[in-house]
Amino acid sequence: MATTFTDTARRFEIREEYRSGPDGLMRAWISSPPQGLPVLLIHGYGALIEHWRPVMRPIASEHTLYAIDLYYFGYSARPEGRPSRERWAAQAAAFIRDTIGQPAVVVGHSMGGVVSAQLARAYPELVKALVLVNSSGAQLQARPLSALDRLMLDAIGAPLVGEALAGVFGNRWGVRQGLLSAYHRKECVTPELVETFSGPLRRYGAGSYLKVSREFANLVLDLTPGEITMPTLLIWGAEDQSIPPAHAEIIKQRMIPHAEIKIIPDSGHCPFDETPAEFLAILLPWLRQLAA
Repeated sequence: MATTFTDTARRFEIREEYRSGPDGLMRAWISSPPQGLPVLLIHGYGALIEHWRPVMRPIASEHTLYAIDLYYFGYSARPEGRPSRERWAAQAAAFIRDTIGQPAVVVGHSMGGVVSAQLARAYPELVKALVLVNSSGAQLQARPLSALDRLMLDAIGAPLVGEALAGVFGNRWGVRQGLLSAYHRKECVTPELVETFSGPLRRYGAGSYLKVSREFANLVLDLTPGEITMPTLLIWGAEDQSIPPAHAEIIKQRMIPHAEIKIIPDSGHCPFDETPAEFLAILLPWLRQLAA
């Protein structure tokens, strides 16, 4: 067990542990002592626990914080078989049951939003509230696939071609280009962030990321109104070019009518890292109200 960081002034620590899951070991960060609400953070495609680091201390100072690396990413297991939202939801459900031990507030970013929504739909007894941050999954409702989109999906799915693309982009250069395309505030894409995202690629290679990329067409939000009943908050960066705020409106209007929407100006696809103070100014009061 490794200590991630400790805040003696606020009297909490966040430590790293590995927990058994349905498809192998999963890496987790867990704060102590228990307080407030249990809050589970679920990262997006290509990311890992450390992506949440700018907002972890303030959350952990009021609530018990948990974060996991999804299978195929970070330093969790790379199981055989196909990645899917159902598989990841089962992973998160097992973690909530076995480690948290009570319903949690689940915060999912980007692809992690799809996972979080599936978790809330399939295991509602384990989810106290749902927070989707620049969630993917509503692209097909926003617009049909273009010819270029289909060409890229076909290329990724093609034997050898997909592997060649993974070889080109599965390195520090590719990581940096991907982050720059996602971030509105380019100065936030630091060498340290690139190194953090590149670490799992250096250890495991890009094969597991390619497996997930080949499942993109199935990583969708297909909720119907009434399936998600717990309190839901949608937080979005206003300048997200890949998944713009219009997608938040689609989720609210077509899937989760009771959801609240909060837009963060001058922020892109990763507002918890680009504008952490503004992100926390939305999330923490919402959690306080939920706790009360």
